[in-house]
Amino acid sequence: MITERVLGRLTARLRRVYGDGPPEPEDLAQAAVEKLAGRATGDIENVDAYLFRTAVNMGLNQIERARVARRYAEFVLTGAHAPVVEETTPEDVYSGRERLERLKRALNTLTPKQRTIVARSRLRGETYAEIRAATGWSEADISRQLKAALARLQDELDPDPEGNGR
Repeated sequence: MITERVLGRLTARLRRVYGDGPPEPEDLAQAAVEKLAGRATGDIENVDAYLFRTAVNMGLNQIERARVARRYAEFVLTGAHAPVVEETTPEDVYSGRERLERLKRALNTLTPKQRTIVARSRLRGETYAEIRAATGWSEADISRQLKAALARLQDELDPDPEGNGR
């Protein structure tokens, strides 16, 4: 059980480390006591040392969070974050539609099994084990089919191996 005397000693030690704050020594002491209350104390040899180290670490974390927040605020206030505004041109829209049509045609060259595997793996983010559980296909087969499907899609979408476009 943590007494007022123990809490007072802890606060005094934290005041020597952090002064009057921030972080506030009283708040750190209280947070350390709450953390101690949430765990079994049988394996702690020195409760005072545990409380002090916990509170110091919490204080260091608060200082680091404040430093990061301050740097971010400076970054925002200096205007360095100004987003690059990209203008969408009719050519960009047309090019995007063309790429989408090529992808659609490429997907249609796959077998139904390959389309299912690509959709589950790449679009839904399922693992091989999840696909196996849903379909009954072996993980080795799923791997082979996915590899073949991705190779076919790559060939269909970029037939020029040197990447010079169409």
